[in-house]
Amino acid sequence: MSTLGLVRRTALAMLVAVLAGCGGSSSPKVATTTTTPKPGPGTVLYRGGAWAVVLAGDTARALRLVGGSWRPDTSGAVKVSILGPHGTAARRPQVAAELSAKSPLVESGLWLDGTELLAKGGGLTPNRGTIYGAPNAPLSAGKHVAVAYGRTAAHATAVAWSFSVP
Repeated sequence: MSTLGLVRRTALAMLVAVLAGCGGSSSPKVATTTTTPKPGPGTVLYRGGAWAVVLAGDTARALRLVGGSWRPDTSGAVKVSILGPHGTAARRPQVAAELSAKSPLVESGLWLDGTELLAKGGGLTPNRGTIYGAPNAPLSAGKHVAVAYGRTAAHATAVAWSFSVP
């Protein structure tokens, strides 16, 4: 037998031995999955990465996932000022808020009655801006709840307010 044939057979035998050893284990493998709890209590309007916006009644909160638990951001580092509507509004109101923080804003959102609005916005600096949007269809008569949200890399605030349509 040639040296090349012996090398091939030896390599093949080693490969078979390695593959045979990879197939089993004396102890069963246990699949572990970690599930992140639902932010809340309340209706989850938004959840992205480690941040969520939750509406409970007329109160909105920005929550951050920390160590497997959702915690409200109560720092006040992001300011949300409601621009409108206030009191009573037209059937198709413009919903607007001003956002500001000491560090750049990286995310924002607007919701009306639990539905995200297609928001537009702008500002003169990365730390201050305005977001606004309007519903796709006229609103029914009665009370409506709007939510505005702004976030920096480290902090967030969500504010809810209500208005009525006659």
